[in-house]
Amino acid sequence: AFSQVTEAAEARKHTFVLINSANELMSRLVDAETGQRGYLLTGDKAFLEPYLAVRSRISGELKELRRLSLTLATHKHLDAMAPLIDAELEYLSHNIELRRNNNMTAALASVTDGQGKRLMDSIRTEMSSFIQIEEGALVQRDAVFQANERHLFFVIVTTSLLMLLFALSFIHFINRETKHRLKNLVYLETQHLLLIQAETNKKLQQANVTLQISEEKLAVTLNSIGDAVMATDTEACVMLLNRVAEQLTGWTQAQAIGRPVEEIFHIINEKTRQPVTIPVRETLAHGTTQGLANHTVLIARSGSECAIADSCASIRNRDGQVVGAVLVFRDVTEEYEAREYAESIINTVREPLIALDENLRVVTASRSFYEFFKVNPKETVGQLIYDLGNKQWDILKLRELLETILPEKTTFDNYEVEHDFASIGRRVMLLNARQIKRRLGKERIILLAIEDITERKAAENLLQEFAERKSVFVANVSHELKNPLGIIRESMSLLLDKFAGEISEKQKEILGIGKRSADRLIRLVSNLLDLSKIEAGKMQLKAEEIHLDVLVEEVLKIYEREISKKQLVLKKEIPSNIGTVVGDRDKLTEVIINLLNN
Repeated sequence: AFSQVTEAAEARKHTFVLINSANELMSRLVDAETGQRGYLLTGDKAFLEPYLAVRSRISGELKELRRLSLTLATHKHLDAMAPLIDAELEYLSHNIELRRNNNMTAALASVTDGQGKRLMDSIRTEMSSFIQIEEGALVQRDAVFQANERHLFFVIVTTSLLMLLFALSFIHFINRETKHRLKNLVYLETQHLLLIQAETNKKLQQANVTLQISEEKLAVTLNSIGDAVMATDTEACVMLLNRVAEQLTGWTQAQAIGRPVEEIFHIINEKTRQPVTIPVRETLAHGTTQGLANHTVLIARSGSECAIADSCASIRNRDGQVVGAVLVFRDVTEEYEAREYAESIINTVREPLIALDENLRVVTASRSFYEFFKVNPKETVGQLIYDLGNKQWDILKLRELLETILPEKTTFDNYEVEHDFASIGRRVMLLNARQIKRRLGKERIILLAIEDITERKAAENLLQEFAERKSVFVANVSHELKNPLGIIRESMSLLLDKFAGEISEKQKEILGIGKRSADRLIRLVSNLLDLSKIEAGKMQLKAEEIHLDVLVEEVLKIYEREISKKQLVLKKEIPSNIGTVVGDRDKLTEVIINLLNN
């Protein structure tokens, strides 16, 4: 009997191997078709590896399937499959050749005409028939296997209790080891969750703009720019003013022409209120570009004041001789206010933070921002955020946040971005954005808080990978345990049903205890498998309509004999209009069984 069981088991194993080989062959065909599509779309030859592998091995694998198959009925399906596979490979080869010749139109037309799908559907049909025949043979071999098992009944009865005890001990050991490893992983993760904190940086540098154009074009371009522009001759007397300069100085061009620049451009230091040297004469003397220091105030003809930033450059003729100077200045009162407002906010936080104006240019940033991303404040303030660090920050998802999401929302939290930075490598960042109005309500300031979660993501991925591996391991163990336990349970049920009149009451009691123990262990194994699936995030519940009254009746029938034997009375009250619910039948059955067991 044991020899027959061994032979049946080998036959089952051979059938499993054959079915797995067939499924793997089908999977490789699907991978080859998918790789062909990837090559058509991208032109990347790496996508052709599955196709090349299948093309070189498919014929031999079909022959091996035919050799391994012990059922003659499957041969006709394998014979029918061979020309279909050849046609599919020829179809893929044709499309690949079109792509290699850059004939995308023909390639796309070939892909969309449905030929590939029809061939694959035909191959799947034949392969499905092949597998169904092999599975039918497997059922027959299982029947032989179960018949031979009955001869081993008395051995099973004496060893089943030891097997149950071992299985319970093994499950307890696995559960204890899993909890211990999980605690270690959580501890390691917490060691990497450190936030970078530092004081804010208040430095701000203004970008200087140099205007070098000829005297002939100066008058045409003056009124086309938004800054104030003043041009002088070699004696530092005013020659030209644009409209913005007229508004800021309070002088018209007609009034200012020929007057010394000091009379028109009256500037003082904001803090000391002392006159500030105008850079025009220095520029005329040396031909260099000059700029004002910060905190410079322009006093208009009317006495009004405004903070300005300016630069002065020389005007040269065709021979390179200095023939005048051009002074470009602008009202930065609102910019200073925006900077001070942003800095007042940044000073209240202790994380990498950057403030942007409505044009997405940097107003200021925290010291931790400069330290973490290794950028220089002098190369940051006033720059477009996408240009920072040699365009390291030109990130598609950052553009989406700043240009698409934020204009529609005031705030946006926990926006995850992964990017390769030349200065610090590949990092995963969590962005939190706030859009605020300045006090005057004319412009907006965007505050962008940055949290580096690279290590945390790595730990989360490690935990997920561990949970998935644990799930696979538990699934394999559960499968190996449930199969023999199921056979034990069915064997005992069969003996109780068919030999009820031939065995003693003591033997019936022993068989009943063994069957219930097997049932309980199978449920424990199933619960362990479900717990593992939940931890790995792969638990799936079926949704179907269930008649509760029918389901309760089915469960109660299982316990009729045990209830009667224990001289218990079970009363059920099921309303006639209880109707149906939508749920998972197996899980709901477990709930009712657990209630009855309790």
